[in-house]
Amino acid sequence: YGEDEQEQTILDELDLVTPAQTDIEPTGQLCETYGSAALCLDGHSAAFCNYDVDGGGNLIFDFGACVAETEIECVPGDVKTVDDEICGQVQASCLLDGVGMPMWAQEGCSQEGDTPLVLRFDDAPITMIDAEATPAATFDIAMSAGSCISTDWPSAATPWLAVDLDHSGSIDGGHELFGSGTDLADGSKADNGFLALAAFDGNHDGVVDARDPRFGELLLWRDHDADRRTGPGELETLTEAGVDSLAVRYGIDRECDARGNCAMERSAFSHAGGRGELVDLHLACQ
Repeated sequence: YGEDEQEQTILDELDLVTPAQTDIEPTGQLCETYGSAALCLDGHSAAFCNYDVDGGGNLIFDFGACVAETEIECVPGDVKTVDDEICGQVQASCLLDGVGMPMWAQEGCSQEGDTPLVLRFDDAPITMIDAEATPAATFDIAMSAGSCISTDWPSAATPWLAVDLDHSGSIDGGHELFGSGTDLADGSKADNGFLALAAFDGNHDGVVDARDPRFGELLLWRDHDADRRTGPGELETLTEAGVDSLAVRYGIDRECDARGNCAMERSAFSHAGGRGELVDLHLACQ
């Protein structure tokens, strides 16, 4: 009885919804909210609402494979603190893998640099401009004591995701990007750009798009001259750039260059030309 009671508690923690057809397994049926779950026919397993990008660049939500309650190690959206040998205490988030299995994904840490989001259109490579190439240009990404203001800088081909919080017409620091310089609602700094972006997911469906009230505030900053100042024509809204939606759910695929800059957390976005990749870029201090 004790084991059954514990397993039932795990299912009780899930955000359960009813699929359109209740006489068949939910797997493959359409759903609306990332991380919600539907009971499978055996009553002891659940399928989680996940998403993918179709050939046209559109985000498609459907239920994944049925997962036995004994295999559900976490509830999507949960976070916890874990010990890391190098970084000390870091945060881990409960995410869904490609088949819809909940799993803990550990975040990066401060040793891997300050982190804002950039957009890769159509698999364009992330090309960095060395800090030494623009020695007079500085930008405070972390917005905290001891911040490094000398980092490499992405080219205009992979623009920053930004928000002009003070409506000044310029991006003035990391607090107006999406990453470790972002102030969260509880007063803490975001561990990564996707946690910062989640604040714009007003309807909590796992995607930031036109259905969210603040979608119109989001901007792309293409710093064409790499002077780390917002110049004429460098800011455009997502709508102007043809970007339709940004996925809040992310996976981790760490890839670093010779200068210590690491592309780590990643998700998808859709735009008029197809699909792209939203990347949390950890910048090393130079």
